[in-house]
Amino acid sequence: MNAARLLADTALRACPAAGEAALLEEHYPEALVVSSPDLASALADRMLGPVLALEPADRDVLLTTLTAWLDADGSAREAGRALFCHRNTVLNRLRRYEQLTGRTLHRPRDVVELSLALAAHGLLSP
Repeated sequence: MNAARLLADTALRACPAAGEAALLEEHYPEALVVSSPDLASALADRMLGPVLALEPADRDVLLTTLTAWLDADGSAREAGRALFCHRNTVLNRLRRYEQLTGRTLHRPRDVVELSLALAAHGLLSP
């Protein structure tokens, strides 16, 4: 398989919405995830394991909050608006993630790993 074909295939696997144009440059983190699914799954387990072990309702609230916070560029206020809750609720949920995992969302490396782990969970989970 030539390089262009390989990149096109990766772009298709990285784009979550079927039927949309798959532009690889808009999905580099997801492309990394689908390019190495075993490694991505291991990262997701490491970063999200304690969250995924929670009861489904608690798990879903935390995953949704973490995703909204990342989508809001780390703004608890904007994440709260998207989730229809107060920013302090978002901050409490973020602290809960930190307590469960031992990670800190003030450390850029942890935020990068969390972002990739959430992408892996979303793309690779059945």
